[in-house]
Amino acid sequence: MQLSTFSDYAIRTLMHLAVADRHMLTTRQIAAIHGAKYNHLAKVTQWLVREGYVVSLRGRAGGLKLAMDTKDINVGVVLRDLERQSVLVECMRADGGSCILSPLCPLTAALKAAQTAFFDSLSQFTLNDLTSKNRPIGHLLSQLNDGAT
Repeated sequence: MQLSTFSDYAIRTLMHLAVADRHMLTTRQIAAIHGAKYNHLAKVTQWLVREGYVVSLRGRAGGLKLAMDTKDINVGVVLRDLERQSVLVECMRADGGSCILSPLCPLTAALKAAQTAFFDSLSQFTLNDLTSKNRPIGHLLSQLNDGAT
């Protein structure tokens, strides 16, 4: 299973915001940290705001911050929402695709089960689990954030 770049950047953005508790970050800062295109990351942050994970404040002192506690942001739920349009194989598309094996193929059921297990496994983790300050990644993210301001 491979996550989209959009999903990857969404999780990274949430992780950065989780450790930036003393200041807000802008989309431009997060894009610069990751060498990402600003326009692409802007779409990611817009999605995060629209879904209620992030709050965007305008103005000179504005930026992005989490809209909820890190313990309330479930990684599996976020990724499932982000990847709901992605399919592993053609026959898993909403229209069933055009594979002639689809009506009798056991692979479809096996892949659906694997995909469900993938998201269920990720659902055991919250954003807090990924970024708590006692984890090395939390320290690294804090340093990256500090360099972006």
